[in-house]
Amino acid sequence: MRSTRWGAAVTLLVFGTALIGAGLTIALLLHSASVPEIQFADVAAERGVRASMQCGTLEKRLIPEANGSGTAWLDYDNDGWMDLLIVNGAGLDVLESVRAGKVPPPRKNGVYLFHNLGNGHFEDVTEKAGLTNPYWGTGVAVADFNNDGYPDILILNIGLDLLYKNNGNGTFTEVGAAAGLSRTFAWHTGGAFGDYDNDGNLDLYVAGYVGLHAFETSPQPPICDYRGVMGFCGPMGQKGEPDILYHYNGNGTFSDVTKAVGVTDAGLYKGFSVVFHDFNGDGKVDIFVANDGDPNYLYINHGNGTFKESAMEAGLALNEQGNAHSNMGVAIGDYNNDGLIDVLTTTFSDDYFPLFQQTKPGLYEDVSYRVGLGTETLPYVGWACGLTDLTNDGWRDLWSVNGHVYPGADKLSTSKYFQRFLVFKNHAGKFASVDDAFPTQAPNSYRGGCAADFNNNGRMGIIILPLSGAPVLLENRSQNTGNWLGLRLRGTRSNRDAIGAFVRVEHCGKVQVDAVRNGGSYISREDPRMHFGLGACSEVQKVTIRWPSGTVQVLTDLAANQYVVVQEPR
Repeated sequence: MRSTRWGAAVTLLVFGTALIGAGLTIALLLHSASVPEIQFADVAAERGVRASMQCGTLEKRLIPEANGSGTAWLDYDNDGWMDLLIVNGAGLDVLESVRAGKVPPPRKNGVYLFHNLGNGHFEDVTEKAGLTNPYWGTGVAVADFNNDGYPDILILNIGLDLLYKNNGNGTFTEVGAAAGLSRTFAWHTGGAFGDYDNDGNLDLYVAGYVGLHAFETSPQPPICDYRGVMGFCGPMGQKGEPDILYHYNGNGTFSDVTKAVGVTDAGLYKGFSVVFHDFNGDGKVDIFVANDGDPNYLYINHGNGTFKESAMEAGLALNEQGNAHSNMGVAIGDYNNDGLIDVLTTTFSDDYFPLFQQTKPGLYEDVSYRVGLGTETLPYVGWACGLTDLTNDGWRDLWSVNGHVYPGADKLSTSKYFQRFLVFKNHAGKFASVDDAFPTQAPNSYRGGCAADFNNNGRMGIIILPLSGAPVLLENRSQNTGNWLGLRLRGTRSNRDAIGAFVRVEHCGKVQVDAVRNGGSYISREDPRMHFGLGACSEVQKVTIRWPSGTVQVLTDLAANQYVVVQEPR
């Protein structure tokens, strides 16, 4: 392995190699058509991921009880293994405290942190790490906001958002107030970090959902009729909670610059998932917000410290029929390997999941029905999702976590309350459902989720969260998987997490592209390392990295089946 441009300035650290050789070839030859291409098994309990998820009551009489919470993968101790953080909801007593403007009393199980022991097992270190959350937890965002080399944690809440600074010794300190985050009780959902002004420091966008009036319980919560099913009212017709963009000042504090830079939530739309990503390929990170029942936002970065909302012009605001979806989750990736990165959102039942193909830089077109996703996704209420290469064949597959919001949905002819985990295999840009990828799934209504290689074997697994009950940790047991390459980028002049970096991988005559982004799925955070399936190819001939600083770095002759840490040249 060598660098053709930067020589010794490149720091390459190899810390996990899977041996794939003759055994893989034999396995491919012996493959039986009766075996699913993609297979998962729930290993949560046996691996030590034990948590009790709570989201109000089983009756779901209020909107917060239906939306669930998020989860995140992070390497909080920098040992090379992905640890797991889970945000939990709460009981109605917590909502009553928040609505009254009071901080709820301390409680356990508001958040969980599981340390990956590196042997396939996890240890609950929540208390040891100093993490707690008295509020009703919703989303989570993770990034090294102060560039000290350790990932920090933002927990979004109904209440006050909590920012946990990583102390670098296995513990965290909550610094939300000192950092300048809003001290007004509100319902926030998704959040994401990104360096919008390219000063090397990570800024923060927080999405608001609806106002605290949405869980008025006195004398009784209002009841509405949804196609003959009685349930909670909203969020349609209710006033949304404003979004916030914070600029990082470089000294441990943030400033609210929402109005100053042009990202005011003018429509007071009900925001869910947020992503910092370069959506038009101009080298500057933009901001995408998936809105529930409203057009999506796409704030295009002008590069001078201001943005313009451009979702309609870009083709990302509405679906192909010109309708606004109830957009919950966001998946981003180059599904057809044409060098342009695409976008998918998960939606409500009877509204298919739109896949927005980027046809030209910054221009998108809904192609769901053309690629096999339109009719197949109509019955589902989708939440967490991802475009992830689950078989390492070089094509990104689609997965989604699903579940209706009304327990009475079983009366509907087109949908059900408990819904299965969906996997669509990508066959050169066309998708086909894998019906038995997770045959032992317990009935439940699921929400948060994100993908990671938690075994460091190159096979992507997934954590998914139910509204109530135990989390599901899906280990990837697909039999016929190809070679792979993992990259972890470390910024020096750019932000340390390298959010905004664009990567082009050339292997055996094929090309893949991806970018380092933050946010997405459903108010969750996936493995921060980049993962490329290589199929039968055993070596990557060339990797080109365009760092946020503008530096272009080229690496050559990288062996497959390893993780490589690449440091930005100074």
